[in-house]
Amino acid sequence: MFNNRAIYLVLFLFINFTKSIFAQEDSVFTVTYFQTLPKISIRALEAVSEKKVWFAANHGVWGYTEDAGKTWHIDSIKVDTTYPQFRSIAVLNDSTVLLLSVASPGYLFKTTNKGKTWQLVFTNPDKDIFYDCMYFYNSTCGIALADPIGGCCHVIRTSDAGATWTLVDCGNITKPAKGEACFAASNSNIAVYSNNVWFVTGGMRARIFHSDDMGNHFRAYNTPLPEGDKMTGIFSVDFCDNLTGVIAGGNYVKSDSTDVTMAITNNGGVTWKPISSKKPIFGSCIKFRNANEFYITGSDGTYLFNLKSKKITEVKDNTKTALKYNTLRFSPNGKALWLAGNKGTIALVDLKRRNVLHVSPKPRKGIK
Repeated sequence: MFNNRAIYLVLFLFINFTKSIFAQEDSVFTVTYFQTLPKISIRALEAVSEKKVWFAANHGVWGYTEDAGKTWHIDSIKVDTTYPQFRSIAVLNDSTVLLLSVASPGYLFKTTNKGKTWQLVFTNPDKDIFYDCMYFYNSTCGIALADPIGGCCHVIRTSDAGATWTLVDCGNITKPAKGEACFAASNSNIAVYSNNVWFVTGGMRARIFHSDDMGNHFRAYNTPLPEGDKMTGIFSVDFCDNLTGVIAGGNYVKSDSTDVTMAITNNGGVTWKPISSKKPIFGSCIKFRNANEFYITGSDGTYLFNLKSKKITEVKDNTKTALKYNTLRFSPNGKALWLAGNKGTIALVDLKRRNVLHVSPKPRKGIK
């Protein structure tokens, strides 16, 4: 029969071996800030290079820079008397960009001349439509995700650069639970690697849906992130290969809770291991920089996670100010990090210049 000491030891070993535990440090990076328009919220961002980034926001606003923020081209799109709320963007090449609005009617605009003119290529008038994310995995093929409608997950695909879209059959996707939906927080609900496609949900269920045939069929798997309330669940997902992926989220209205806000998988999303940190980190957006590092941003700041060293680094500027943003993207060479958030703010982080401020105690030996 177990005594109390043995029980406590078993519980300690179980908790620590089923979590991925990281030590924590702070680092100062060179950060350049930009103010676009003060009354917009930016949740759609796409980095083309260290110097070029596109964004889209509410009030129909879109913009880009080609010189690392020295100059900006900012404009807006209006449909009749309505300015669409853009939360999804896809940059297909140097001059071709697509913008997807969230609420009914759902509008998809396309430019092939850097925004000089825009063409309305797709409209969804359904009163319940709410688009959360759009992702293109090459210059012609893309996928977009909306909240479930009529008891069916709503996934559409294109193979002609957004000119036409096809709805994935409801019977090919695991049926969503009542109250299960998605979050249009950072245009990062979808991840694609090779023939694999994943999308994530929140609300009454926090699950990941996986397809191994480029989105023809999806099967759902459970995750350890919080669920059961309207603003709980998974807000973002990313994969660096067919097996290794990360998810982020939490409770949007209670980000200081002790809920699990991050998790990692090594089997393509079938099972997940919670990632613990020194303090709660709500995740609005999560992205791999490479196979060893991923970054997360949200209302609690921006953090770097190193899978090899098991360290968490909070990314701060030269004044040690936290970087609290909605979404993030890396330049293709991984040397620059672009962030965007509320009040029209955008930040450019030079990842080549870093100064470690403080290192917390190393994790105990034997902990994986």
